[in-house]
Amino acid sequence: MRFCDFFISYKIGLKGIKNSIPFTQLPLYRKIAIILIFVVALSEMLLLFFNQSTLSIILLILALLFLSIFIFIDSKKGNLEHMLQKHYVPYSVERINITLENLQKYGIDYFDVDTIDLLIAEAQIAQLHCDFFLQLKKPLQILGALIVPVVAYVAQKIGDAATQNTMIMMAINVIIISIIIFSLLYAIIPIIKNLFYRDYNKYNDLIYDLRQIKIFYAHKRTCFQCSSTSL
Repeated sequence: MRFCDFFISYKIGLKGIKNSIPFTQLPLYRKIAIILIFVVALSEMLLLFFNQSTLSIILLILALLFLSIFIFIDSKKGNLEHMLQKHYVPYSVERINITLENLQKYGIDYFDVDTIDLLIAEAQIAQLHCDFFLQLKKPLQILGALIVPVVAYVAQKIGDAATQNTMIMMAINVIIISIIIFSLLYAIIPIIKNLFYRDYNKYNDLIYDLRQIKIFYAHKRTCFQCSSTSL
């Protein structure tokens, strides 16, 4: 019996539960927000393609306004309670039950805090060993150090030859494009990691669940023993 066997059993258990909320079960305001995000992103790309900077800025301001409204609506007490009881709590119960069943399957008592700590430490070590992004970190830093001076030099040459109005419009376009690229990368990177680095998030899930067991379950025996002693 090895830790990798325990981890594979845990992953098999996770496959039995959904870790996302289906679009059809989302509240109406969340559905509208998701649709607006896609529409705004597509519209921004089209406006920039046709060099409509003014309309692009107006659309971006409106998008930020709608985003603020969405965050306000989503943070209301009634909506938070609905999401908690309808989605978050049932999912948490399923996750914890899977972890408890896995511990029992491998003969580990969930009151045994020391063994749970060993499992957490082993999961952290295994997570580092399969982190291929860590191996790319240094080469990417070197590449970035080479690219930045080149980009700065090109920008300086363009700035010397361009008028003030042209520079302002170019700066606005660069800012908008940067925001769009950042948003797309923010959305795409988790998908890439799930495709090529699936175990990384699963190790995070396991570590998190084991810690929740320590917080909400492992102390119960201690409390019971204290009560028995006082009696």
